Amino acid sequence: MTWSRMPGEHERLPALLAALTAAENRLRQLGDDHWADWLGRDRVRLAQGDGHGLEHLTQAFGGMGSINDVYPPDDADVGAALADIYGLAAQLLADRRARDS
Repeated sequence: MTWSRMPGEHERLPALLAALTAAENRLRQLGDDHWADWLGRDRVRLAQGDGHGLEHLTQAFGGMGSINDVYPPDDADVGAALADIYGLAAQLLADRRARDS
């Protein structure tokens, strides 16, 4: 699945990439290389036009031991930024699925 331009993408994708970079850097400062690596790999995939990065990214936010279990949305340091990342990724993924159906 590769990127093709969708309405709103020109705003959301750059915002998502910037937010991923900031979150990855903050997680590294906190010593959380596992989640920093996860976000970094998906950021690279998305920047290269690989739409599967969206699916992989959103998988980080579900289930026990997920990133939002470690950093809940009410955590002002990291959790709020991660909630924004999830929202952007979920919207881009929903747009893509709607377009492809």
